[in-house]
Amino acid sequence: MSFLNRRLKYLDNLRVFLTCLVICHHQAIAFGAPGGWYYVATAPTDVVSFVLLTMFVAVNQAFFMSLFFFVAAFFTPQSLDKKGVRRFIKDRLMRLGIPLVVYFFFLHPSVVYLAQLFKGQIEPGYFRFMAARLLTCVSPGPMWFVLALLMFTAVYVAVFARRQRRGASSIRIPFPDNRRILVFIVGIGFATFLLRLVCPLGTEILNLQIAYFPLYIAMFVFGIFAYRSSWLEEIQTSQTALWFRTALVLIITLPLILVLGGALKGAGDTFRGGPHWQAYVYAVWEPFVCVGISLKLAALFRARLNITNKITQHAAKSSYTAYIIHPFFVVVGTYLAKAWPLPSLAIVMLVCPLVVVACFLCADLIRQVPLLNKIL
Repeated sequence: MSFLNRRLKYLDNLRVFLTCLVICHHQAIAFGAPGGWYYVATAPTDVVSFVLLTMFVAVNQAFFMSLFFFVAAFFTPQSLDKKGVRRFIKDRLMRLGIPLVVYFFFLHPSVVYLAQLFKGQIEPGYFRFMAARLLTCVSPGPMWFVLALLMFTAVYVAVFARRQRRGASSIRIPFPDNRRILVFIVGIGFATFLLRLVCPLGTEILNLQIAYFPLYIAMFVFGIFAYRSSWLEEIQTSQTALWFRTALVLIITLPLILVLGGALKGAGDTFRGGPHWQAYVYAVWEPFVCVGISLKLAALFRARLNITNKITQHAAKSSYTAYIIHPFFVVVGTYLAKAWPLPSLAIVMLVCPLVVVACFLCADLIRQVPLLNKIL
């Protein structure tokens, strides 16, 4: 069994795990965790639910989309080498571009209709709604990730094509040692802080959260390096443990950081950006957590979850489709569970497995539809 085949299994499983996290992340927001979403049922009435749901989405936000970009980038050089530039571009436009356009002009307005119907803001009448409000509801929604991925990939292809014309060979870069990792964390944290002076958290263009992009771009670039230089095979247990322990300490201390920063006294916006020490601390906190958790997950999945069976195969093939359609399931799940006489945290813990399973099962069926199976 080749090295590539071995690593594809655990990376596919990691991608499934990240997709499940996205679904649970949005389900948590739907029940009151901080963040924007189509349909929010209610804010948590108990402190425990609010704190734990907030911690859950804060930790997720620090790493899961960045790691998604890393995994997506890791597969990019292999596909580009195999297909060549023209065929690769055609494949990316089909697999990423078509779903993005469909979501932008059809699926997003449909989710908006569903959410507003559940809120009682409109009368039933899907086609009437679409005819009257379609152009005012267009947006990439969660498919902002695909839009950003297309942009990052376009830049990489341009660089690759230029190097190819010049006959340059691939550059192999050794896996960073702890000193270089620390320099990266501090550097990307500072760059993020500078960006958030003008684009604080919440600033978006086409649903692209600009304030998070330094880490997204860096992790995409690292994904390319990881493939070209076989980084994932060089991750050491001691190194992983060090950065994961660091991340855990910072996660545990986050509530203290928020309290000291005045988040409970109306100063929460100082963490979002601007010339505030709170904004700098939070900007550096994120890459520390991202690196620690990402290294741990990569090492864990490589060591323990480099397996495949019928369930994992179907899940891996359906993860992209599940990502695309998950807003419908989260919105419906929220509506059905909003009246349950339980704390918000308990509802989220009960609803998430049901929504995840239903989403992947439906995605597996959709993926087998003729024509769609060539795209999804």
